[in-house]
Amino acid sequence: MRRRAVTVVFALATAVAIVLVLRGQDWSVLRTTLDGRPTGFVVTMGVLAVLANAAALLAAMWSWRQTLRAAGHELTTMDATRLYFAGQFAKYLPGKVFSLVVNVRMGRTLGVPAARMASAWALTLVIGVLTGAAVGVLAGPELLGASAGWLILAVLPIAAALIRPSLLSTAATLAARVLRRPAPAVDPDGVRPALVTQLLSWLAAGLQLWLIAVALGAPPAGSLLLCVGSFGLATVAGMFAVFAPEGIGVREVLLLAALTVSLPVPVASVVALSSRLIVIVSELLTALVAYGIAVAVQKQSQDSSKAVPVRS
Repeated sequence: MRRRAVTVVFALATAVAIVLVLRGQDWSVLRTTLDGRPTGFVVTMGVLAVLANAAALLAAMWSWRQTLRAAGHELTTMDATRLYFAGQFAKYLPGKVFSLVVNVRMGRTLGVPAARMASAWALTLVIGVLTGAAVGVLAGPELLGASAGWLILAVLPIAAALIRPSLLSTAATLAARVLRRPAPAVDPDGVRPALVTQLLSWLAAGLQLWLIAVALGAPPAGSLLLCVGSFGLATVAGMFAVFAPEGIGVREVLLLAALTVSLPVPVASVVALSSRLIVIVSELLTALVAYGIAVAVQKQSQDSSKAVPVRS
């Protein structure tokens, strides 16, 4: 009962925060941009963008589960789904530590010690920043041209982490100290799957932006790496914007600057704003579907365990 009450209250608070986020955006230019474009094509690309971001979310959730497992605790599919998406929606609330607070509070109701949840949170943050920056290298050639070669250095931390995962544990410890949280204790070998899966998550999330850009006139071949890389960089930059919940405004400004390489400024602004909307919609839909599937699986498991074989 307590879990359900906490979930309902938090869902209502999140809904209010999301409404405020959307209300603060300028959507007037969207209608003008869509005039003259084939409705079926735009809708199809929008649906594909939602699916791409949903795939990114599921990959990110799997990565987070791997970090929690490396920290010494493993959750069931249902519990992991509830806990992860609750923490995801907390990012829309003011302040950067709400997701950690929500994870710790809900984790306690599921039997996860606060120290282990904080460890997984710190490690997830480090992995997200490193992998997002590495994916951002893909946008280098379009943004910087011939001078983009030095950006390959951003890939070195990922390569080093794959070779020596203990480096990520050290980085997470430093992040925990900065945030005045307990130092994480994790299994270094359990970090590799989380690292690889988070990279796949960034690629899928960037694909979401590319689909929207193509729907609004961007050249498909020339904008692919630009969109994937710039989405990673802009999202990571938004993570460091303490004043902006979920990087609101920061991510859009950076995406706008990057997308003007392939699109006119008004259209690029529409793509950036539409991407925000697509991400929010996909988060809500993915959370509902994943939670529904998890509940159905758990119910089927309970029904099977209660079934008594008929003896002849």
